[in-house]
Amino acid sequence: MTEPSTRKDEATVKTDRMERTYNINNLWYFELRGGGQQGPFDSEEEMQAALEEFIKLNKEFQN
Repeated sequence: MTEPSTRKDEATVKTDRMERTYNINNLWYFELRGGGQQGPFDSEEEMQAALEEFIKLNKEFQN
């Protein structure tokens, strides 16, 4: 499990962001900061890959 981290606009460490991933009826989802969700994904691995790609694209967009 990953350690909680601080975003540049956050003053303190927030809860583990893995709490934003969940499984309902064997389908995987992740929640977006500010609301909304992505999914369903057929596996945790597929969901995790999509989440990592989403984070990567978001970082590129912010630069």
